[in-house]
Amino acid sequence: SLLSVGSFAIWLYSLATFRSKDLLPRDFVEQLKALLKTSRYEEARELCQSQGKLLGSIISAGISSRRLGAQIMIDAMKSEGKRASTSFWQRLSLLNDVVIIAPMLGLLGTVIGMFYAFYDVNRSVESINALFDGLGIAVGTTVMGLVVAILAMIFYTTLKYQLVKTLSSVENEALALSPLIDSGTKSSQIAP
Repeated sequence: SLLSVGSFAIWLYSLATFRSKDLLPRDFVEQLKALLKTSRYEEARELCQSQGKLLGSIISAGISSRRLGAQIMIDAMKSEGKRASTSFWQRLSLLNDVVIIAPMLGLLGTVIGMFYAFYDVNRSVESINALFDGLGIAVGTTVMGLVVAILAMIFYTTLKYQLVKTLSSVENEALALSPLIDSGTKSSQIAP
């Protein structure tokens, strides 16, 4: 029961904190595009750092490394994207751990229930009642473990879909902005 409540809480928290409109606010993206188009890189980097969002940290890494060349800039942006999205993947991993652990706990309850049922069986009416009590515990814990695992798997799948979809949107936006960042390096790379 605690695992199901915990997995539900992780799922709700992740859905509430990982929304596309929060990670890709349109006004921020438009303001950032305007700054990059006019080559105001320092102002764009300050805007990204003040925003504190995933896209902002990726673009800030690109701006900081833009003088090192296009490939290094792209690599820096990818590395920052991986680093900044780690906490989201860790929450998703917690749900996957619940999916794995819940059936094991149900199986443990089954074994304990069977042990309880057959531990001191003699041919009396009380021992038959104890047998059925133990079997009831065994079946109940197995069912509960499977229910928790199924619910956690549903939470995991929906959250993974949302995570991949949102991260793809952020990546696409960062890649769309990268030529605006890179525009300052092309002239410095051509040597007479």
